[in-house]
Amino acid sequence: MLLKRPQYRRFEYAPRYYKPETDQKERFKKELRQERGRQRTKRRPVFIWAIILVLVLYAYLYLTGSLR
Repeated sequence: MLLKRPQYRRFEYAPRYYKPETDQKERFKKELRQERGRQRTKRRPVFIWAIILVLVLYAYLYLTGSLR
């Protein structure tokens, strides 16, 4: 009795109201959010590479004496 593990309460959930068109809207919104997330992650490396390129170009021009 002391070492007996408690069991989880089990229940069955049946939704009272189900609207298929609402379900489709939610699925569409979820897909849009995922697509936006993919687009944002694709742009980020381009900006990073552009900044790195500008810094390297600046360092090159500074070291060659063109910016002094």
